[in-house]
Amino acid sequence: MHTSTEAAPGFTWRPIDRPDLPAWLRLRQAIEAVDNDGRHPSEAELAQRFTDSYVDMARGSMAAWDGERMVGHHWMKARTSAEPFHDFWQLGGVDPEYRGLGIGTRLLDWAERAASLLHKERFPGAPLALMDSCAMDNATAVELFRARGYEQVCWTHHMVVPRLRAALAVMPASPAPAGVAFHAVGAERSEDARAVRNDSFRDHFGSTPATEETWAQFTGGRAFRPANSFIACERGEPLAIVLCEEFEAQEKLTGQRDLYVSVVGTARAGRGRGIASALLAHTLRVAGENGYDSTSLEVDANSPTGALGLYERLGYQADKTFALQRRFVRTVQPDAHPAESSGPWS
Repeated sequence: MHTSTEAAPGFTWRPIDRPDLPAWLRLRQAIEAVDNDGRHPSEAELAQRFTDSYVDMARGSMAAWDGERMVGHHWMKARTSAEPFHDFWQLGGVDPEYRGLGIGTRLLDWAERAASLLHKERFPGAPLALMDSCAMDNATAVELFRARGYEQVCWTHHMVVPRLRAALAVMPASPAPAGVAFHAVGAERSEDARAVRNDSFRDHFGSTPATEETWAQFTGGRAFRPANSFIACERGEPLAIVLCEEFEAQEKLTGQRDLYVSVVGTARAGRGRGIASALLAHTLRVAGENGYDSTSLEVDANSPTGALGLYERLGYQADKTFALQRRFVRTVQPDAHPAESSGPWS
């Protein structure tokens, strides 16, 4: 994070391309080593940005280079709808050794212009909001988002069970309700899982429907673990899901296998019966049998479904809180080069 609006000379700027993947990975590792946000993408996972139908890397990404070293990056992801407005996600960062030089400033101002163009192609006439997040323990980041006009609109907890086997030993029995069966989410149950996801998240802040296209990209992603993802059904009706991922780079760095619970949802027809709690407990027991050392997830701190309490009862503890930051922007003509604008950013 920085407050400087003066950029050091000598940097070059261009969109991120596939040959840049090794340099991009090194930059992400340098950022995570200092920020400790729990984000450990592999090169293969970064490469998925180039096949995501809601990411335009040619026009919606930018990197700053010091010679052959990538020292700052930014990329954006559109949403599947604009009701009541279009939340355009932006993600980026600056190498800790290069912070305070104005790199992030230029990237963020470039992003506003680039997002405006991409937004108008998808949702002409709809309001545009740029979305980002930062850890609440990063006081500099929190202040800079505030200074730029962002509003904190939601908070999420990153929760962990650091010793899964020990937690399983004391976890209370959570049998499936009578008549409810649990099944692994294979290809034949994928559409049922998508239907549950869309129904269960209709009342969640900022949620947009998963389309067939985005769902296929998620379930076909390198990190998705169908053998450790489950759906609960009653007389053939899908009622709840627990979908999980595993990030290979994290295991390489930590030596521990972590099961990331990416989606937990209950359809309205199944709420209030303890189905999600039993399904998640089942998922964690299978994870223990499959050799996972820990498990983690993200939860809306103000979830309308009481998810936070559910996770705490199963042994999850919050270890970091993130603030979702939003800023509405007017659509402007894109600037081809990030060096012509200024403003604080990380």
